[in-house]
Amino acid sequence: MALPKLDVPMYTLKLPSTEKEITYRPFLVKEEKILLMAVEGEDQKEIITAIKQVINNCIVTDGIDVDTLPLFDIEYILLNLRSKSMGDVVKVSYKKKNCDVKGCKPIQIEIDVNEVKIKREKSHNKKIQLTNDVGIIMNYPSIEMMTSYSGGFNIKTMNADSTFEIISKCIESVYDEENVYSKADYTPDEMNSFLEQLSQDQFLKIEEFFSTIPKMYKDVNFSCDKCDFKEKIRLEGLSDFFG
Repeated sequence: MALPKLDVPMYTLKLPSTEKEITYRPFLVKEEKILLMAVEGEDQKEIITAIKQVINNCIVTDGIDVDTLPLFDIEYILLNLRSKSMGDVVKVSYKKKNCDVKGCKPIQIEIDVNEVKIKREKSHNKKIQLTNDVGIIMNYPSIEMMTSYSGGFNIKTMNADSTFEIISKCIESVYDEENVYSKADYTPDEMNSFLEQLSQDQFLKIEEFFSTIPKMYKDVNFSCDKCDFKEKIRLEGLSDFFG
């Protein structure tokens, strides 16, 4: 005789990138084990694979492709999964940088997940008008793209090859007054040739798209009794909330 199955509650949330409502369940012991094993291994690729596997397991809504979700969607989903699975309070440790006071140790800060926000810049737009007639529609970089650079994901400091590669991968389409040109219909070389025609001002518009991509954050007041240090800090991204 088979053992009984346990009922699992269902929840909904809206993806920050599209406002699409999805249904999900909390992660179970098997998913928690997947995450813990990946974190203990300290391999970036394994951690990303584990995060995507857990999200895929827990999202009930059909048609959600985790591989194409922007990082801030991934972060928001994972934080909500953690909230519904382990409680609304996340505990993180913080210490003043370069503190030399004897006995000063990292202090645990409790964060209410329900107060975590997505930071959106008013100037941010996926549609970038390059000239009066020509523009581009952008997609957000995936979690692999944003975590695969050792120096951090920063278009302004990447070398030219990496910059062009990232921009090309994130272009959804190019348009003018008469047509829309899907990136899928053109080779990487053709897209690079298009990008090489950009003026400095036009390129800066694309840089602004990347620098203003929405981010998950929470501002908290930190204080240390040992060194009397007080500071408002901003926790941002997976490493701050799950590190």
